[in-house]
Amino acid sequence: MINHIADITSAQVGQQLDQLRGTSGVGALGRVLTLIIVAHTEGGVRDALEAAAGASRAHPSRIIAVLPVAGETARLDAEIRTGSEAGASEIVILRAHAGAAENVDTLVTPLLLPDTPVVTWWIQNMPENPAATEAGRIAQRRITTTRTADHPALALQHLSANYVPGDTDLGWAGTTLWRNYIASMVDEFPGRTITGAKVWGRPHRSSLFLLAAWLRLRLDVPVEIEPQEGAPITGVEIFLNDDAALSLHRTPGNDHGMMLRPGRAPQEVSLPVRSLEAMLIEDLRDLNPDTAYGEVLTKGLPLLDYSPADVDV
Repeated sequence: MINHIADITSAQVGQQLDQLRGTSGVGALGRVLTLIIVAHTEGGVRDALEAAAGASRAHPSRIIAVLPVAGETARLDAEIRTGSEAGASEIVILRAHAGAAENVDTLVTPLLLPDTPVVTWWIQNMPENPAATEAGRIAQRRITTTRTADHPALALQHLSANYVPGDTDLGWAGTTLWRNYIASMVDEFPGRTITGAKVWGRPHRSSLFLLAAWLRLRLDVPVEIEPQEGAPITGVEIFLNDDAALSLHRTPGNDHGMMLRPGRAPQEVSLPVRSLEAMLIEDLRDLNPDTAYGEVLTKGLPLLDYSPADVDV
């Protein structure tokens, strides 16, 4: 069911939700969190809601999307989706005209589920300091999407300088499968000295830099970033002191990678490019501060020998 309501207050939207639940017999008790989505275009709303509705099957939520709309008169229009249109969620789209979205916290507070965590996700135009924003101050977890930034490497530097526990970025979830396979390869050769590493990938994707920063921090060796068109990450090579190497590569358009290790047969592993939905599901699984991400962002990233101006192409 989709209800469009023009010129309404957010408190009235909350009353409408209560009425719709009473009519349909669906309660809010199964909702485990409130997800606030901050978008800047209708396309951003569409992409975010598609991912969030899918993620709600794992994490039933009340989803509130806030979209600023240009106009001369301040007003709030709402779109409420329930039932089959919302999956395992209740979805509210707030289109705030003429500056009505300037105070996001005031706008969404009447719609927050009681006694449940709040997560804010910036699908576009992420702030440099998420925790200092109105939408960030009311959230236990703040998710950015540096992949949509004009200069992802520079955006990561800003996030590093302003990091607060509870911040995370979808680019970090994009490295999870790579990190798991790399860790397993390194663990197979505990007696070998690692001398360096190299990461290949698309320079306009933050996952490339986060993976390189993780390797630099955990291995304590120089890590080279090699720009390559295609997927966010296309390959990793870890150099050993006896001229051997551990490598994991994925060819363009392939959902599998090839793992190569000294003295082992080549091994094909599942390594798909992760969707927004898959990354969001991972980020919503544990709403405690992600200490590994925080360390990589604040300690590993500054150790990389690169300039954002050189790699943001």
